[in-house]
Amino acid sequence: MKYKKIYIEITNICNLNCSFCSKTKRQRKEMTPEEFSLILQKINNYTDYIYLHVKGEPLIHKDLDKILSLTKKYNKKVCITTNGVFLKDKLDILNNYDNIYQINISLHSENKKNNYLEDILYSVDNLLYPYISLRFWTLDKGLMDDKTKKYLDIIKEKYNIKDIKNNTKLKEKIYLSLEDKFIWPDIKNNYHNEKGYCFGGKSHIGILSNGTVTICCLDGDGYSNLGNIFSDDLEDLLNSDKFKNAIHNFNNRKAYLDICKHCSYKERFSKDELNMNILNN
Repeated sequence: MKYKKIYIEITNICNLNCSFCSKTKRQRKEMTPEEFSLILQKINNYTDYIYLHVKGEPLIHKDLDKILSLTKKYNKKVCITTNGVFLKDKLDILNNYDNIYQINISLHSENKKNNYLEDILYSVDNLLYPYISLRFWTLDKGLMDDKTKKYLDIIKEKYNIKDIKNNTKLKEKIYLSLEDKFIWPDIKNNYHNEKGYCFGGKSHIGILSNGTVTICCLDGDGYSNLGNIFSDDLEDLLNSDKFKNAIHNFNNRKAYLDICKHCSYKERFSKDELNMNILNN
């Protein structure tokens, strides 16, 4: 099996505490370069694209340069999702790696950094290689708060864009993404729906900072635990009954795992989208 991407959570620690983001119950952990290297060895034949997150802020990893050098060693394309607070500070490191394919910047983050958007736009102008997605993913049924409207006005002026909508191309390799907020998967939340489809396990899997392998890139607490990459072979985990049952049920538009029944993100995949992988976190 070849995955479109595999999420590797190099840290579950974040510099922010945004209200819309679920709070992991796991022990705070930063993956060591040695652990990351072992994971790359084990998944080397399973994907060409690595996403450096599930939870946490990847740009605060103290060995970010070493982590990126390992992705280069294993010839992997890298995608990063960040709140952008430290993006300007990390430009020199990021620009050393032409294998960074995409950087997603969550402009909906709740931070108090002075000149935040100014620093983000400066960074976007000075990043050498990747595609950029400027994200506002906390809309309320399409409605925007005042900060979002203010940011969008600045972006429209900068890129001379009159009409803004989802996936607007602002400039070569720079895009805008607008999405409504969603309920994070948690077996204790009030959302429950046993019907639905997801690309979890089909286009991607996740690996948490403690090595837990998940079927879902949003499963920040590892409820869909398939095993541990540090002690298990990935092939064995993907041949497990648990994994096969989850995929079989998704193919029949049903959620098998409890965590999937408590996840509203699957509702983003309409019937017209079932043959498209739009889960690009």
